[in-house]
Amino acid sequence: MLLRDLPPDENGLVTTMAKGVNDLLNYYIQVADAKASIMIAGTVASATFLLTSFPSQWSARLLFVMAASGLVVSLALAIWVVIPRLPKNTGQGSVFWGDIANCPSASEYRDRFSAAATNGLLDDEYCILNYQTAIIVRSKINLLRKSILFFLWGILMAIPHHLLQS
Repeated sequence: MLLRDLPPDENGLVTTMAKGVNDLLNYYIQVADAKASIMIAGTVASATFLLTSFPSQWSARLLFVMAASGLVVSLALAIWVVIPRLPKNTGQGSVFWGDIANCPSASEYRDRFSAAATNGLLDDEYCILNYQTAIIVRSKINLLRKSILFFLWGILMAIPHHLLQS
C-alpha cells in the first residue's frame, strides 16, 4: 500500500514520521556544513604553513603548483558546500519557509496551513520537501568528498615541497 492510498492522516502519525525524516535530513546538512567549514579552515592553514615561498628548483616548483592547485580546488569545493541551496519553491506549500514567506499575509498562511492539516496533506508536503532536501544533502556530501580528496592531494604534494624548502 502506498502513502497516497492511505486515508487522510487524521491522527498525525504519518506527518510526524515525515517531520522526523525532515529533521534527520536537516541534521545531515548541518554535519556536512560543519565538516566543510573545518575543511575551509584546514585548507587555508595548510596552505599558509606548507606553501610559504615559491621555490627556485624545477621539481620543487612542480610540487608547489600541484599542491597549491589541489588546495585551491579543495577550498573552492568546501566553500560551495556551505553556500545555501533551496528546495524548489512551489508557492503552495505550508512547511517550506520559501512558500511560507511568499504568502501575502500571516492570515493567508494560517488558512493554507489549516487547509493542509485538515485535509491530511501535511504528510504529502513533508514528503515533497524531504525529497528535495535529500537532493541537496547528496550534492553537499558529494562536494565534500571531492574537497577532501583534493585536500589530500594538495597535502601529499605540499609536504615534499615543504621538506625540500626546509
